[in-house]
Amino acid sequence: MKNYLIVCNASPFNDGSLKESLDMALIFAAIDQQVSLLLQGDALYALLQGQSIGSLEIKNYLKTFGTLSLYDIEHIYVCEHSMKQRGLDITQFAYDIITLDTSEKQALFQQQHQVVTI
Repeated sequence: MKNYLIVCNASPFNDGSLKESLDMALIFAAIDQQVSLLLQGDALYALLQGQSIGSLEIKNYLKTFGTLSLYDIEHIYVCEHSMKQRGLDITQFAYDIITLDTSEKQALFQQQHQVVTI
């Protein structure tokens, strides 16, 4: 089994990159790979409580975060620096997350067989 880290940077409503990242995570998990997600930058907004697609004419893929554990995707990491830049704190997130500082992120990258950034 290989370790895959999928790094998400884009806003949840920007260009579909975050949805593609989630789809990729589910595909890797379906073929019995160890998958983790790292959200940084504007991607953090996808994890906030009360997020909704609203009037956008797209499927609400944000609910996928709540089902990741069903696919044995247990680790959702969040960049601590990105959190601070956006004035967010851990209590605002709807899911169990693990915050990482810069050195912890570097260590996480070293533990992976493959890092995918979309």
